[in-house]
Amino acid sequence: MLDAVFETFDDPDANFLQQFQTTGFDSRFFELYLFAYFSRSGFEVKPRSPKPDFIVSRQGTSVAIEATTVNPSTSGILAKFGKQISELSTAELREYEENELPIRFGSPLVSKLKAKYWELEQCRDMPFVIAIQAFHDEESLALGDHALSAYLFGLKHTWNWTEEGRLNVESSRITTHAVASKEIPSGFFSLPHAEHISAVVFTNSGTHAKFGRMGYQHGIGCEVFEIGRMGSCLNPDPDAMDSTFFQYNLDDPPLVETWGQGLVALHNPNARHPVPRGFFVDALDVRHEENRLKHFPAGWHPFSSKTVFVDLGDAKREIAKLMPKLGPSRLILAITRDEFWKIFRNSPHKSFPTSEEDGWFSDETQALIGTVFRDTIDNDWGFVILGRDEYFLFRAIVYETELKSRDIAKTSLQLKMVEILSKPQRIFPQS
Repeated sequence: MLDAVFETFDDPDANFLQQFQTTGFDSRFFELYLFAYFSRSGFEVKPRSPKPDFIVSRQGTSVAIEATTVNPSTSGILAKFGKQISELSTAELREYEENELPIRFGSPLVSKLKAKYWELEQCRDMPFVIAIQAFHDEESLALGDHALSAYLFGLKHTWNWTEEGRLNVESSRITTHAVASKEIPSGFFSLPHAEHISAVVFTNSGTHAKFGRMGYQHGIGCEVFEIGRMGSCLNPDPDAMDSTFFQYNLDDPPLVETWGQGLVALHNPNARHPVPRGFFVDALDVRHEENRLKHFPAGWHPFSSKTVFVDLGDAKREIAKLMPKLGPSRLILAITRDEFWKIFRNSPHKSFPTSEEDGWFSDETQALIGTVFRDTIDNDWGFVILGRDEYFLFRAIVYETELKSRDIAKTSLQLKMVEILSKPQRIFPQS
């Protein structure tokens, strides 16, 4: 999967491979993940220059983006007094998230602020965004955006239950973050010149695990690997204090994972050039409105997860031969035409004037959609099944015609969908 993404990757500095293979592995990996996200999620990625890392366009809006990472401290207070995250008690973890982690985020963010990218000719008069991921500790990727959000907005949230059992969340201002003798001001978005920073995009999933799962969806390694994933995700209930636990096997996924699942876009309320809501496809938008932070999810949103890869080699193929099975339960649902087109969205569509659609279908995870149609010239029937290509656009992957009746076409479509879904592949690249 890394190779497939790198094939179309532009390296204006001509040093990507050298840094990827030596001292800059984490930052370059994150950069490659961002390119995979932008290039395969409906953005136009403009030819790259050394600064900034990306300029992307979507729906008439162009945005400049610079990537950075939180790296281990080699000197100073944090290096001297820091602990591994797994070594922290509950109280120490709370202190770590309230003070040390914001300081760690603050260092690379302030460095990018001082660089004044918005003064570059190619960045003028457009939103400027910093993308960040934390690699400073072996377990840092298990942490979400809570500490970063507190630092950016200078806000701390507490909650309690009302007598009616409703969750009440209150905000209070944070002025500083301090560890021993090191102290920084809170509220990055309120710093001088920060109005030029339109948003900060965070993820903890731009890693090899993401590429492994996405590759599996593309059909890579499905015959030899067993992959499981567990973690926590957003609970959409406004009165739920805790996240939702999830666990699934990628041979039977409950959803089609996108490159943007796990991204969080934290928008600057003081931005000179704001980024429109929903610009970052599949990301969770966080905005300061009505004196509080509001979250706008684009769909299923994981906070953090752990992926386990088991290489079974030829054993998986042999087990499949010795133990044939019908597979997990499947639902192939009849849906309305409007529902079909809502799923289809902006995928390319070919109009066939000699055919008349007469039924629309989807599986319960919306990995596949399909339609039954009648040929108005020959008066026979057919069906087409559509799956996502590497750019997440729905395209035909199975097409059959000259069937005698609608019932035969419908049943054939449903059985073929079940057959396709019995294998882990959910992305179908097309030449």
